[in-house]
Amino acid sequence: MNSEKLQTRHALANGLFLQFWDLSRPMIGDRCQLVLEIRVAVPITAGLLAPDLRPQLDRIIAALGEAPVFTKQEVRNFVAAGDAASLLKQIEEQLLASLRAYLGHPDFPGKFIRKRYAEHQEEQRCQRR
Repeated sequence: MNSEKLQTRHALANGLFLQFWDLSRPMIGDRCQLVLEIRVAVPITAGLLAPDLRPQLDRIIAALGEAPVFTKQEVRNFVAAGDAASLLKQIEEQLLASLRAYLGHPDFPGKFIRKRYAEHQEEQRCQRR
């Protein structure tokens, strides 16, 4: 319970893969902090970009890397070690049910890349000030 451990991997309708990672760690006594992280790597290709962003493909890849990763964490504190496995599974099932359609939507990769690139550009503007 001290290192990253890939729990499961699910194919999404848009060709991406949703991964569940257990990042839980022990606390005091028989208690632990449960941390379940979802990750979806989004490879940047011209086909995923909106037409207005396609001419900037090389700049976007230089700024974000070839496959920026969408992440989300669910954390539960002070969980009995004996309950950890079942609670992790329950959280995973809830996240999968609620996020599969959103993350698997055909528009998700392009919108995610646009948002990340806009955040990067804003960061660059702030650093220049």
